Amino acid sequence: MSRHSTGGVPIGVIDIYWWLLWGSLGFAVLSLFLGNILDGLLDSVFDSLGEFFNPLLVFGTLSVVAGAGVLLTKYSSLLPVLVLLISLLIGFGAYLLIYYFLVIPMSNAESSASISVQDLVGEVGEVITSIPEKGMGEIFIARSNGSRSETAVSFDNKVIKQGQQVVVVEVKDQILYVSELDEI
Repeated sequence: MSRHSTGGVPIGVIDIYWWLLWGSLGFAVLSLFLGNILDGLLDSVFDSLGEFFNPLLVFGTLSVVAGAGVLLTKYSSLLPVLVLLISLLIGFGAYLLIYYFLVIPMSNAESSASISVQDLVGEVGEVITSIPEKGMGEIFIARSNGSRSETAVSFDNKVIKQGQQVVVVEVKDQILYVSELDEI
């Protein structure tokens, strides 16, 4: 391992990899505790570069490059230039893996498992509190991802009695407008 002098303090190639590794890991710990603040600061920087350059990818890749550099420098007899090239290739591979298997799925994921009331249009439910001609009642809708009770109004301005099956026609201001479901 070759060492170069920088003003009396010898710095080896492995030291640079260690600094890069600890710096990237330090950023990860900081983002854990100060995540919202750092997100705000870094989003403005990384937003202009696009989704392909977000902080998770950049600092994750730097950690992988540094870790590979430390291991290859310490446990192989490769030249420092080859160690750098191999570390960069390993880092690029990790970058692609993180991007395609973590960033893209996370950006496509729903922020909540619950459904929006707007998603109930077309659903069938049962009246649990009678709905007057010009008033509100309550319906119960059973779904595979959970059941819920919602406030409902008659779409046709007709009385709908408790126990009747209804279909959600539309949603306005978080209130379901329902019509009685006719038997076929």
